[in-house]
Amino acid sequence: MNAELNIFGIFVPSILACAIIAYVAMSMTARGLRYLGIYRFVWHPSLFNLCIYVCLLGASVIFLKVY
Repeated sequence: MNAELNIFGIFVPSILACAIIAYVAMSMTARGLRYLGIYRFVWHPSLFNLCIYVCLLGASVIFLKVY
């Protein structure tokens, strides 16, 4: 994984790109889970969303490290 990404001459940390990707994926996942009614079985939805975000962030970092 590169330490920085060059986007139109601006160096951006690669973890920021991973965080943005994870946030977009988390918001789509949360919307889908809300549509399916999964949140009825969740004790604390905000904590559940945080856990989903952390898992997706870790997966995106591992994915970008491999490729």
